[in-house]
Amino acid sequence: MVTLFNYLLISNIFTGGFVLFTRPFEFYLGYIFIIAFLFLYVIRYRFLYVTHCREINDFTAFLAVLIVLTVSSLVNVYLGKDTIFLMTKQVLGIFLNGAAYYLLIKVNKYEINRLFKVYLNIALIAAIIGIFQEISFLLKFKIGYDYRWLIPKWGVVPATGGMLRVNSIFVEPTHLVISMAPALLVSLVSILKKNYFYLSKIASILIVICFILTFSPLIFIAILISLLIIYSNKKRFSYILIALVLAAFIFICHFFIPEIRMRIDDTIRVTGGLTRATNSHLTVYSYASNGYVALKSFKDSPLFGHGLGSHPVSYDKYINPYTSTTFWQEGYTGVNKNDANSLLLRLFSETGLLGIILVFYFLFKFHVRFKENENFTIINNAVLILFIIQLIRQGHYFYNGLFFFVWLYYFSHKIYKKAN
Repeated sequence: MVTLFNYLLISNIFTGGFVLFTRPFEFYLGYIFIIAFLFLYVIRYRFLYVTHCREINDFTAFLAVLIVLTVSSLVNVYLGKDTIFLMTKQVLGIFLNGAAYYLLIKVNKYEINRLFKVYLNIALIAAIIGIFQEISFLLKFKIGYDYRWLIPKWGVVPATGGMLRVNSIFVEPTHLVISMAPALLVSLVSILKKNYFYLSKIASILIVICFILTFSPLIFIAILISLLIIYSNKKRFSYILIALVLAAFIFICHFFIPEIRMRIDDTIRVTGGLTRATNSHLTVYSYASNGYVALKSFKDSPLFGHGLGSHPVSYDKYINPYTSTTFWQEGYTGVNKNDANSLLLRLFSETGLLGIILVFYFLFKFHVRFKENENFTIINNAVLILFIIQLIRQGHYFYNGLFFFVWLYYFSHKIYKKAN
């Protein structure tokens, strides 16, 4: 039973496209797995018990933070900056996901290596599907690359140049890059350092190929951070070499891949004031508009933000035909307003300095230095890459199994420090 739930709960990272209904809120297939696991856990143990003081400290610290954020959000609901529905949806989602993944690690007796291998097994399957998807597209085998017949919240994302932007079973290529970022680091460690504890060389190559076939600008960031981590103990020339290789890679992609060139060029033009955000690529507009809303919310309430779930309310307040002609345009307005397109922007908007400080304290406090032959340091740094990319690009608090990685990061630090 434990093995079954290991795969079911960790599969949530990959099944964000399986939406069962969308009203009054999006209900994902993974929610059923989480609720079923918690229900059976309570039946088995009668209550969510803890057996050691360290467990009390582990989980109650999480609860304490959530309670503080909930209280500040309730104040914002009273002030009209948030709604009780949006706040409750986030608080309940954070609590259930946080509890489920914490207890999953607990019932596995804190064997996080075992759970991380389950994640990598599923990531390899997703990578193989992604490569098959690209081959099917090139061969014009539609059922092999278009999965809308199977996955409700899913779409084909063509790339210019006659290829497909691979998204495998994910909603979009960006979600693939974020969710499989930890697998990328492990793959590069396998290929460059010949550490095959988690993945074979062939499996690693398949994951890297799938990653590149997304043609997402985020792959530059993920690869750069991975290489910097892997070679962090080397001499300075290693950093220079990595920077030169990455710069050459970006130049080649900018020259040969119009999809990436368009985003880079539009970003330069918008930030330089040469064009309006509404005349740019949709991704660039999304960053600009949500960044504007986050800044306005932060200025209005810098300490605690406008409350959990409040960003859509703030968006409608600050971007509308009457208050912001700069960002208002049919077909553009509202893009990614539910999650701010970036966890960092959403934290500024909804939690203010409190949330920002807590997140960065967590990242620095529980980080361990990478060592290529120490598995817990590999896990820790692999998860760190996911956090960095999610701060940049995706703003959901518990989508795609985020709290699985939160607890992996935390326990990889604790277990490694105890052993050393």
